[in-house]
Amino acid sequence: MATYSAPQSDLKRVPVPIPDNPRKDDWRTAPMAIVATFIVFVLYSTFRALAGNNFSTFAHEGQTFDWVTNNFKNQIMPHYWSPFYSPYIPLHFNYPFLHNQAGEGIAISAAFYVLVIPLSFRVSCYYCRKAYYRAIFGDPAACAVKEKFARLNYRGETALPNKLFNFHRYALYLALVLVGFHWFHLYEALHATGTDGKEHLYFGLGTLVIGFDTLALSAYVFSCHSFRHLIGGVLDRFSANRSRFQLWSKVSHWNEYHGNFFWISLVSVGLADLYVCLLASGVFRDLGIILF
Repeated sequence: MATYSAPQSDLKRVPVPIPDNPRKDDWRTAPMAIVATFIVFVLYSTFRALAGNNFSTFAHEGQTFDWVTNNFKNQIMPHYWSPFYSPYIPLHFNYPFLHNQAGEGIAISAAFYVLVIPLSFRVSCYYCRKAYYRAIFGDPAACAVKEKFARLNYRGETALPNKLFNFHRYALYLALVLVGFHWFHLYEALHATGTDGKEHLYFGLGTLVIGFDTLALSAYVFSCHSFRHLIGGVLDRFSANRSRFQLWSKVSHWNEYHGNFFWISLVSVGLADLYVCLLASGVFRDLGIILF
């Protein structure tokens, strides 16, 4: 008796369920490292902002260590400034319901309103958003890994609050101002007050720390997607402006490493502040030489 074989098209296709997490590698390492780094940085920056002191080695306002009367008397005084307090805006508002022993209001640390500039730029950064979307919100935690929270009527960044991230291009302009101040403080870090009370050209360990942070921040900002658009992405025809095309090509190359620059600059700015803080509080003395 002849048998009938149904054609392939007639066979019923049964969907095969995909497991929630089909990946076999240790995909949790990267999200956990990102969360840990964010937590450490947020805690440290908040602590330093609340402290409101030891942000400069040559401006005595906000210092807890007296260079003149303590152990570092007759020592070279380098001109270092913490990036957490740059640009320094000494507005003297007061914390509500908080007073010192004399009954006077406690002034808000300048770092709180200064840090708004890098915070707005970093939080709205395209790479940073990807990092905390995945690591913190599990949106998703990694490629081929199921999202933690089911979302209904998801509208992406076309609705609030995510729509606010579209202001990243305007935060870029503030970040460019911040980069300018970093370079100014690097110029200051190349000077020191000598034992003769005069200003000299100086190069110290702190100069290297501040210089590295300045370069890291510059690389992060100038490799930004918004800066890439500002340089040449807005043009309709590159043939009309070859110089901007060449610059756009270089920024596009830097943009490939934008995520690396994000983490390097995040760590370097914290280390620069820590170095200035320890130096200004008298924990150790800077290693350096007077050039002339």
